[in-house]
Amino acid sequence: MNYASSVSDFFKSPKWMMNMLLAGVCVFIPFIGQIVIKGWLITGFWGRDDERPETFPDFDFGNFGKYLERGLWPFLVTFVTGLVLGMIFAVFMVPFAMISSLLTGGSHGQENGCAGALIGIIIFFFYMIMIVAMLFLLTPFTLRATITQDFGQSFNFAFVKRFVTLMWKEILLSALFLLVASTILVCIGALALCVGMYFALVPVYFCWLHLQKQLYRLYVSRGGEPVPQSPKLRDSAAPATT
Repeated sequence: MNYASSVSDFFKSPKWMMNMLLAGVCVFIPFIGQIVIKGWLITGFWGRDDERPETFPDFDFGNFGKYLERGLWPFLVTFVTGLVLGMIFAVFMVPFAMISSLLTGGSHGQENGCAGALIGIIIFFFYMIMIVAMLFLLTPFTLRATITQDFGQSFNFAFVKRFVTLMWKEILLSALFLLVASTILVCIGALALCVGMYFALVPVYFCWLHLQKQLYRLYVSRGGEPVPQSPKLRDSAAPATT
């Protein structure tokens, strides 16, 4: 895994500034904006043979519909998976939260307070488990959604099991790196009258998709089964403008 290149490769395009500004405009479009940005990045990472960062396709509003189509499936898979895991979290945690509230509000202050704190710790650890579970599920799910461009084919649990077994360490490290890198990029963007923090999300998205492709390639090199790539990814991949 080359973590540094997941950030630096974005800035190797001759028009990285213009790409960041044009794609950054989409950040202000609710829901659809992030789908379009990721669709553009999917085009660059999966829709061409020349994989040099210097030739990464420039963002083009003329391909707005194609970007939207390509980014839609990973978005839907992320939304549905997050919704299901959120419901599971609520089913298990709401009773604990209610008990904690009753205990901390009771007459036996110290004893009930300790019991409430213990339940709070349990809730925290369960929350962390849910975060890790979501990470381990979303990474292979969204990868399959990206490559197959199909909602149903994304939920292949045999693939998820194999992927997580081979790649669990790199998934965690990639998530931690993304957390640090995104914090730095957004803070740097915030220096530009705070507006720049929104445009800084573009290289953040680039970083995560870059890491996802590295994870996939490493997974295949370790004996993982390749995912059939949809021809929809290659029918109009725009070349870079130099």
